[in-house]
Amino acid sequence: MSNKKDTLNSHDLDATLVLTGRHNTDHDVMSKLEQEQINAPEFASRFQFICNYAAGGVGVVSKAKDVVFDRVVAVKALNDTLKDDPRAIGSFLYESRLNANLDHPSIVPVYALGKGRDGRWECVTKFIHGSSLNAFIDRIREKYDSRKINNLQEHRALVSRLEYFLKICEAVEYCHSMKIVHGDLKPDNILMGKFGELYLMDWGCAKETGSKPDQISGTPNYLPPEYLREKTVTPQIDIFALGMILFEMTTLRRGKQECSGKQSDDCTCRVVFDPKNYVHYQTKLKISPRIKAVIYKAVNPDPAERYQTVGELSADVRHFIYDEEVSAAPDNLIQKLFRKIYRNRMKTVLITGGIFLLLSAGLFFSYYRANRAEQRHSADTMRRLTLQTYTDYLATNLEKRFLTTQAQLLLFADNLLEDTLENNPRTSRFYDSALYRNPRTSPPGMIRSAYYPNPINLSHMVRTLPDQQKEPGMKLRDPKEYVYICNKILLYDLFSHNTNDTRDIHNELLSKENRIQRLYIKWADGTRYSYPGTYDDPATSAYRNRWDQEINFGVNRKIFWSAPYRGVTGTHRIACRYPLFTPQNKFLGLAGIETRLEKMLEPLILANQADPVHELYLLTGHGTALYIAHGKVELIDKQNTPANALSLPELDQLHAKLKANNMRQIENIIRNEPYYISGIHIPALDAVLLQMISAAAMENHNHELKF
Repeated sequence: MSNKKDTLNSHDLDATLVLTGRHNTDHDVMSKLEQEQINAPEFASRFQFICNYAAGGVGVVSKAKDVVFDRVVAVKALNDTLKDDPRAIGSFLYESRLNANLDHPSIVPVYALGKGRDGRWECVTKFIHGSSLNAFIDRIREKYDSRKINNLQEHRALVSRLEYFLKICEAVEYCHSMKIVHGDLKPDNILMGKFGELYLMDWGCAKETGSKPDQISGTPNYLPPEYLREKTVTPQIDIFALGMILFEMTTLRRGKQECSGKQSDDCTCRVVFDPKNYVHYQTKLKISPRIKAVIYKAVNPDPAERYQTVGELSADVRHFIYDEEVSAAPDNLIQKLFRKIYRNRMKTVLITGGIFLLLSAGLFFSYYRANRAEQRHSADTMRRLTLQTYTDYLATNLEKRFLTTQAQLLLFADNLLEDTLENNPRTSRFYDSALYRNPRTSPPGMIRSAYYPNPINLSHMVRTLPDQQKEPGMKLRDPKEYVYICNKILLYDLFSHNTNDTRDIHNELLSKENRIQRLYIKWADGTRYSYPGTYDDPATSAYRNRWDQEINFGVNRKIFWSAPYRGVTGTHRIACRYPLFTPQNKFLGLAGIETRLEKMLEPLILANQADPVHELYLLTGHGTALYIAHGKVELIDKQNTPANALSLPELDQLHAKLKANNMRQIENIIRNEPYYISGIHIPALDAVLLQMISAAAMENHNHELKF
């Protein structure tokens, strides 16, 4: 069907079921079933009409209730004009059966086909809650109109959009493997669900590969020129359309074709893609020449110069995402060399060092006495370089984890802001902290976990009201879909955006691989919400550290990492926060993520376990430090210095010497013994990683990465 509505009002169908009292036992359920006689209704009475949903030039779509399975479905049928047209009926049945034979997560499943009460054919499919790709692009344009976006932010956003494009390619590639060409790919026919799922819609133009239809169907702007001339169905139809879609997702603008003549043999079309067209919707934002080359190859007027399969197109897009060579714009020899060096930079350093050592060994035998001092200096330089490389490697792995959490926090904040500002009647269930303390008043579904001192609830959040409102008369805010947003963030994967994960999202917090301890909001009026729901004792230092470490967010509108602190369970925590502002720059509150510090510092812990000769310290910007020893993390502050660790003043002194030396490696006497100290700044955390090794151990140590 064409011209479908993109969105569904959230209040059309919305129900909340609250179970109170005792649950029915299996015996109760069986007794009830024995007393009832279940009759399977006929097709015409099985699907109860709810409301009209969408209409087009050929058919109509309505919402209905499946009384057998008690679920909402979509029912498609021909409109009143075509309901008795044999040709239209034949096309409708062909489309329905073709759709039913396609089995892919991005293709809407068909549940049933039959005649309704009025005698017309009806096709019953899954009802999708979501909006079209076209609406998705429009929303991005609106956001870009309301805020300043730099080129780095746009590149990251483009990578996110291209992940969706790859999902489209996967679905189309599957159809081609079934010898089916969709024939009408465009943003209006691509539906995006609320959990990142994606669906190809409207199979009315689908044809078998190699067929020659009597008349051309589809959207002219997304059809290749040769199809308009030759009228032969090939996969190139969909590949060309994917190129047009890629252009729109990259530039946020509409691609156009110019045609002369009518849709006949004398029709000549060309894609209007000269260099002036390869500009972003916001002209100040640049588009990479490599993605431009991929787009042009996908929409090349000559089908022989175009991508021959969808797999080739998706491979080039994936190469662009991971900054690899794309076939549409091959690297020259210099680019190939530098790309290979960058990809294997660790090996390059080690190979260079090996070659250097071999040369040094040759000179050693020839000029042993004359050049011994020089050889020692060279060997010492190489060890320093390898030690610094080891430190840089650890810092890079550590920063990736904090950047990933920051990305999750930004996504969390954006979802919270959008959910708070939109007119949405739905709300999440919450219980006040005092209710969680008493088992009689806590919500159903409480469970225990080693990560939390008290039982937690994965279906409800906890609210803590302020002692007094900071702004008199300000209305308290209740998040609308807080639990849903939290679950979405827990499954967010920065590298693959895999939101179609089949794992139980409620148990994600309990996974040993999870770094997140809790997600929370602190509104400007002092009201606090956190997930999962549990009782927190305000008298504990962990509670105060999580909620009370703040900066002036009215001036510092950026992500802020707290000082590390010890949790109630004995492990350490660190939290990051981000301010929420309305489009009118009114401060709403703070969004935060509390993380498990031992999991965040896992690269350092594994490095210490694999090679305990190195001493590792992480200096934070809050006047504290972390000492990694014996596979554990220990906190250093003014009142506490673990055994065998340097004190905070000693670490600050070493950091000052490194800064005076422009963060180049230094030597220093520690515990009456010479040490080599390397350090590197970690911008994401605003912290400094210090790595130390004694001169005696350094002399015979290779700093191998053993983990």
